[in-house]
Amino acid sequence: MSTSSSEFERGAVSALLLGNADRQAIAEVAVTLHGSKHGCIYFAVCNNRLKIEAVEAALAQALSPHGMGTERVVLAERDTSTEPPTYRVLIPDLFDYFDQARRVAPGFSPAGADLKVGATRNESRLYLIHGLPELIRAQTGGDSAKVAPISQLLNFRRELFHDRSLYTLFWLDPETVPYLMQKAPDFWSFRSGMAQFTETSDAMQQRDSSGWQQSAPSGRWSGDLEEKLRQLAVYRKKTPPDENAIANLLMDIGGLYVNRHEPQDAFDALHEAEDIFARSGLRQRVSLVKTWLSRAFKQTGQLDKAEESIREAMKIDQELKNEASLAIGYNNLSLIHRARGQPDEAENWVRKAIEVDERLEDEPHLAVDYNNLSLVYQDRGQLDEAEKWLNKTIEIAERLGDEPLLTVSYNNLSQIYKGRGHLEEAEKWLRMAVEIAERLGDEPDLAIYNNNLSQIYQARGQLEEAEKWLRKAIGIAERLGDEPNLAIAYNNLGQIYKTRGRLEEAEKWLRKAIEIDERLGDEPNLAADYNNLSQIHQTRGELEEAEKWLRKATVVNERLGDEPHLAICYNNLSLISGMRGQLDETEKWLRMAIEIAERLGDEPNLALYYNNLGQIYQVRGDFSEAEKWVRKALALMEPKGPSATLETLKSNLEQLEKGKKQQAPLP
Repeated sequence: MSTSSSEFERGAVSALLLGNADRQAIAEVAVTLHGSKHGCIYFAVCNNRLKIEAVEAALAQALSPHGMGTERVVLAERDTSTEPPTYRVLIPDLFDYFDQARRVAPGFSPAGADLKVGATRNESRLYLIHGLPELIRAQTGGDSAKVAPISQLLNFRRELFHDRSLYTLFWLDPETVPYLMQKAPDFWSFRSGMAQFTETSDAMQQRDSSGWQQSAPSGRWSGDLEEKLRQLAVYRKKTPPDENAIANLLMDIGGLYVNRHEPQDAFDALHEAEDIFARSGLRQRVSLVKTWLSRAFKQTGQLDKAEESIREAMKIDQELKNEASLAIGYNNLSLIHRARGQPDEAENWVRKAIEVDERLEDEPHLAVDYNNLSLVYQDRGQLDEAEKWLNKTIEIAERLGDEPLLTVSYNNLSQIYKGRGHLEEAEKWLRMAVEIAERLGDEPDLAIYNNNLSQIYQARGQLEEAEKWLRKAIGIAERLGDEPNLAIAYNNLGQIYKTRGRLEEAEKWLRKAIEIDERLGDEPNLAADYNNLSQIHQTRGELEEAEKWLRKATVVNERLGDEPHLAICYNNLSLISGMRGQLDETEKWLRMAIEIAERLGDEPNLALYYNNLGQIYQVRGDFSEAEKWVRKALALMEPKGPSATLETLKSNLEQLEKGKKQQAPLP
């Protein structure tokens, strides 16, 4: 099948939406189709219209050398202008359509079909079947307990796909997969394969706590905020006022506000406490206040001020020769560097904390140090090393009977197994954390673990179960008035609805998250919110709105100096420019992302950016320059061993080498 130059350019630019896992899946589909002599049934899961178009363009390009065209067939469409939505059925019987297609004249497309450029009726073709989920809902009235006639038809006549050598790829949404498994089991078992095309990590910036990790057990002050505020009012009325008691209460109140993520109230209380302690010459208390101030600054993304405060505390601790407090300072400084995406600096400072705490034989703090070092290795993707240090934490926590720390450790171990794709092990450790938290009545952490269970079910595609656990987390956070974690949960619920293709619901929950984070002044999470709202508009094809929200995220990250997330924003701006066909703008933003990733040593994303830059040069017809950038990506990934990313890069390189040969002048 031949493809016009305009069609090729559009397809190549849209390919910028595809991540390495997507390209690997496309290659596997193409190999399966080419190797099948008697037709096949393939399922693909995706809710992003633009990504589906990119996948289909890439498939057409991969199949063309084998003499196979593609044809788009739409069974039913969803009308979003009505409430509740309605469905328009175009082709109720797929096999009648195939019978008709065999009889019509070449070049004629029946209703609901879209013949791709260059495809003819006498070549083999892949039918890209759209609208099966919509047809099922139209026939069942949205009642998943009912059996749709189309599912019965596909189940009973499944062998016709092989008998007639029909090559088909059915586009599904995540909710239709379990329906077909239950209501059309023979048809489902007849499949040749299944591919899942999800948001790429570079295109979708997850909230930092979509899979919540904890750097230390959440501190719990004895007594609650209201009681301490009442005590403060009493002491302020005394004549003369007891300034020492007032300052200590203010420090406790400020700490409680930090834990509640209410930074402005925290700053007011802590600054007043600092002034009183400084006047009284209580330097150790000043150090404690500055440590709390550092945490408050870090929460609001003011990392330079956070570092300034913790270094002032450390200076006092050094002068007072307070090694235990100095170790805490080292640990907090490590967390600040980790928030900046500087793992080497983060490791350096947490190892200083470990050195001091080992010398002091301070096991409780050592357990926290080991946990935080584990998180640094997890950030780097070095999961075996992360697990080694986390097991040290667990060993200490079990020996000390420190159940709150154990729940944190089990949660973080669950995240390591989730990162490996071992979801059963991840769930096992997380449920152990849940069991302890429930026994302790630790509702704040229980909300975290319910959220993380939701993430595991979402990774499995079990969206109803994912929503169930997430709504448990939301219920707890709403009851506690825990607005920061409530915003995170709202954001994650929005992602579930986005995966289902219910973009209006997704936007509703995401805007609830934005409203909270704007009110709290939580700029780091606001930047993520804005980016994710941009993704919803991008999915709709509303590129101006997508760019508007993405630029808001970019401005926040630039102001915060958050370079890892800034690189993600630049890459996403590159994707939007690419979708518009603005290759110079695409390259400009991509090179800005590359510059940051090179400086940070972020090799996985750097390989992706190099590969994307190679695709830009491929679109321009400069195969030599394209090859250079893909080879740079390969050089980063080959030392890491076999992976889907590596195979995809090798495949891309082969395609470029073929392109160079075709471009070379004949002798």
